[in-house]
Amino acid sequence: MEEALNVGKSELISSKALFDIGQYRDSITLSYYAMFSSALALLLKKDISPKTHEGTLRQLGKEYVKEGLFSKESYNYIYEARSIRNKSSYDFSMDFDEDLAKELILQAEKFIAEVETLL
Repeated sequence: MEEALNVGKSELISSKALFDIGQYRDSITLSYYAMFSSALALLLKKDISPKTHEGTLRQLGKEYVKEGLFSKESYNYIYEARSIRNKSSYDFSMDFDEDLAKELILQAEKFIAEVETLL
């Protein structure tokens, strides 16, 4: 559990470093993974280890959001970031700008901060 959160924090640090050198596509990808790893930390707290990204989001919604333990706002951050991450990883024709990358970093920071209050 702690290890997954530490990975998430490390991914956020890497996302910021990539942002600083103008690598927005990769920054976006790592902002999503920062949230994803942190979400896994929450699920591992309940001995739940989903095998897929979809399963992780579904279980996070069921175990934490539906129960009122985790905000819908933060859940929406990771849900939307997953869609953007898919585009950043697989749609090579798209450009990703500074504003979007910065927004995802801010969302990842909020997401991780909320996870930390529950661990």
